[in-house]
Order: sequence, then C-alpha cells, then structure tokens
Amino acid sequence: MSCSILILNFNGRSHLELCVPSALAAARRVPGGCPVVVVDNRSRDDSVRWLGVAHPDVEVVVAQRNDYLFSLNGVVASRPEDIVVIVNNDMRFDEDFIGGMLPHFEDDRVFAVTGRIMDWEGEHNTTGQLVGEIRHFWFYKHWNGQLAASCVTLSAGCGAFRREMFDQLGGFDPLYRPAYWEDNDLCYRAWRRGWKVIYEPKSVIYHRVGATLDETEGGRPQVTRLIRRNEVLFAVRNVGGWGFVVAYLLLLPVRLIRNAMMRNHDMWRGALRALPRVPRALARRWRERGGRLRSDDEFLKEIRTAAIAGCQFGA
Repeated sequence: MSCSILILNFNGRSHLELCVPSALAAARRVPGGCPVVVVDNRSRDDSVRWLGVAHPDVEVVVAQRNDYLFSLNGVVASRPEDIVVIVNNDMRFDEDFIGGMLPHFEDDRVFAVTGRIMDWEGEHNTTGQLVGEIRHFWFYKHWNGQLAASCVTLSAGCGAFRREMFDQLGGFDPLYRPAYWEDNDLCYRAWRRGWKVIYEPKSVIYHRVGATLDETEGGRPQVTRLIRRNEVLFAVRNVGGWGFVVAYLLLLPVRLIRNAMMRNHDMWRGALRALPRVPRALARRWRERGGRLRSDDEFLKEIRTAAIAGCQFGA
C-alpha cells in the first residue's frame, strides 16, 4: 500500500530543521518508499530555499495562496498514493510511526489512523483516544490517554488518511477557515458513512505544543474565540438530527448570556461569531442528509465502549 507524507508549512524554517529529517527517517522504513512533501503556504521566510539546499530529495509544493490547512485539499487530490500522512511542521516522529499505522488499512472500512502524540520531550501524552457524547443538546468530547492498545477513536487530528475516501468527503471543509475543528468535522462525516477512525498508540509523534499557536495573529484569545466559533458550526453542521439542531440554536442565546455573566468573554464572543456562518452550516447538513449510513448514537457508543473496555481493536 503506497503512501506519502505531507508536511504543512508557513514561515516554519526553524521547525522544518527538526521535522524534515525525522520524516525522512520514517519514510525510509516504509517498504516501497514514501515521498516526503512539504506543502508551503507562501512562506515569507526562506523555508523553500532552505529545503532546496538542505533536502533536495524533499518535494516542495507551493500553494497558490495561504489557505491554512485547506491548501492540503488540492494536494491530496493530486497525489497518486493510496495513503497520505498529514502532519504539522512543529512535529518530529519515531522511525516506525508510519509502519504502526499502515496495517490498519487492510480493513477497507478504515478511513484514518492517528498516532499517540506526546509533548516534545516525550514525557506526557497530549492526546489519545477521542471520545464524544451528546448531552443536554450539546456536544462534548474528551481525551482518553490511558489506552496502550489500538482502538476506535472519534477523530484524527494528524495521521494517515485513505486518499480516495478523503476525496469523496471533499477534504477539510473551508466552513471552519482559518482553523480548528475541521479535523473533527472530517472524521465525524467519515463515521456517518460507516467508515472508521483508529487510534494507534504504537505510532508515536512528538509535538512542540503551542509553537504555532503562539505565532497566531491575536494570540491565545483569538485562538479561543476561533475554537468556540467552530465548535458551534460543527454541532450545527453535523450532530444529531434536525430536532437537535433546533433545540441547540434555541438554547444558544442562554449559553451565551451565561458565559458573559461568568466573564468567559472569549467563549461567548467566539460563539457569537459563528452566527453569520450558521446558514452555510445548515446548508451543508441538508446537502449531506442522504449520506448518513450510521447514527451518531451508534458510532459514539462504539467509541465509548472501546474506551471502557480498553481492548485491542478488532480482537
């Protein structure tokens, strides 16, 4: 099964100096080869020039414009490989991290496989299995970082994706531009189609937590507002049936007022910013209404059961 590694980059020369060598080392462990591709979002630093000198064996694709993560959609569509491994430039990888993910794709229902993401020093898990739940007309999610064996998970923030399925879903949805929740959206839509997402803890990635977040224009308050805005859009676009959506939108003003009274200002301001995009989220929900082969309750229960059992996927 052929694969390639896609590294998204913007002004990340200092990150690439550590990311690219570890990606190349992992690629060399893949039978048949695994091209390493840097997708550059029109960097203003010398990332592209440096790659040409330091790593001429790395393919560089310069995006037509800086479209954040969504620049990857066209690149994924153009790749010939069966599997694309999507990662950030502020990461480094164990040599066997790809080898741990690829065997899961022998099951043709598997859409994506994500690895165990640790802090830069390798001391703590920063993610794990993602578990979701619908309660009180709201969608909740949390990490289960205790599992030592592979299992189903709700989402793959970075990892390996089956390219054909990625294309069928239309890739990352620009509704969430510039960032956050687009990976959850993509995988949630995959689950609804009857596909699966797997967490593989033997595949280890090290992440320089907060490195690109701290570089975001507006800093952490802006990030919090984006996360909250897109959390609302995700729920309106994906979660539950039409009854859930109606109740969710009716209760949203109450939640905004409550957050304002609790002085969670970035939270309520972010949710308020979702309102102009709600019609687009509803239009997407309507357009995809016929593609739901599994109910939310069914696959969310499957993931929760795996979290409780803590057992090997497929065992």
